[in-house]
Amino acid sequence: MGMIFGAGVFALPFSIAQAGIFWGLVHFGIAFSLIVFLHLLYSEVAYSTEGRHRLTGYTRIYLGKKAERLMFLATIFSYYGTLLVYGILAGIFLSNIFPKVAPEIFSLLFFLAGAFLILLRLSKIGLLNFFLTLPLFGFVLYLFFVAWPVIKPANFQLFNNNNFWFLPFGVWLFSLTGFSIIPEVRDLFSRNSLKNFKKVVLFSILITALFYFIFVFSIIGAAGEKTSQDALSGLIPILGFKAVLAGSLLGLLAVFTSLLALAQDFKDIFRYDYKLPFWLSWILVVGPPIILFFSGFRNFISLINVIGIFGFGLSAIFIIFMFRKQRTKK
Repeated sequence: MGMIFGAGVFALPFSIAQAGIFWGLVHFGIAFSLIVFLHLLYSEVAYSTEGRHRLTGYTRIYLGKKAERLMFLATIFSYYGTLLVYGILAGIFLSNIFPKVAPEIFSLLFFLAGAFLILLRLSKIGLLNFFLTLPLFGFVLYLFFVAWPVIKPANFQLFNNNNFWFLPFGVWLFSLTGFSIIPEVRDLFSRNSLKNFKKVVLFSILITALFYFIFVFSIIGAAGEKTSQDALSGLIPILGFKAVLAGSLLGLLAVFTSLLALAQDFKDIFRYDYKLPFWLSWILVVGPPIILFFSGFRNFISLINVIGIFGFGLSAIFIIFMFRKQRTKK
C-alpha cells in the first residue's frame, strides 16, 4: 500500500473534476479491473520463478533478450518519470508548509533524502515504509472530516469538459499500479503460500482504491470547479491553512513512501538483472531525476498521464505473455 498510494492521488481530483464524475467512474472501473487482473498474473510469475529478478529479468527469462531491451526502455522511462513526479510534488507540498522557501530547493532536498535512505537494506526500508504509511491513511480521514461541512452536492458535475473526458484513465492507471513492488514483496513471501501472496496484492489495491475515493470525494466536494492541479492549494481559501497543512503532510508521506519502494526496486533492477555494482546502481537511480528536474520537466499532470498509459500498457502486454509462457512450460 505504501508503494501504490503515491503521487497519482493528487492528480485524481483535478482530472476527474475536468472530465466529470461519470467519466471518472467509468475509467476507474476499466483501470481497476485491468490493474487487479495484471497484478495477480505478475504475482504468479514472480512467485513461481526461481532466483531474485525484477521485471526486466523476468522478461528476459520468458520472452528473450529483444523483449527485455524493449522492457528496459519502458522501465527507465516509467521509473525516471515517476521519480521526477515525486520530486516535483514534494517541492510543492513542502512549499505549502514553508511558503518562504522556493519549491525547487525542497525538491532537491527531497531527492537527496531519498538517495540516502535507499542505501538501507530492504527490511529496514519496509519497516520505515510501514510506519510512514499508517499516518498517511489517517491524514486522508482527517481531511475528509475537515472538508465535510463545506462539501456541496452541486460541486459533483456528472459531465464537465468533453475535451478532457479521457484524462482520468491514465491517472487511474498510474495511481493504482504497483508492479515495481511485486518482486520485493515476493522476496519477503518466499516462504509463504502463493494464495497469501495474492491476498496481500489484492487487498492492498482494494484498500488503496477506497482511500483514493475518500480523498477525491473530499477535494471535489469542497472545491468543485476550483480544484487545483495539486489538489491542495485550491483548498486554502475554502478550508484554511490547517487543512492544507494536513494535506501537504499527507502528500509528502505519500510521495516519500512510494519513492522508497520504487527507488529500491529500480536499484535492484540494475543489481540483479544487469549485475552492476551497488554504488553504480545507486548513482543510476538517484542522478537522472535530479538532472531532468533542473532541465525543466515539471508538468506533473502530463507526466502522470503519459507514464500511466504508455508505461503501464507496455508492462501489461509483457506480463500477459510472460504468464502464458510460464503456464505453457508447466
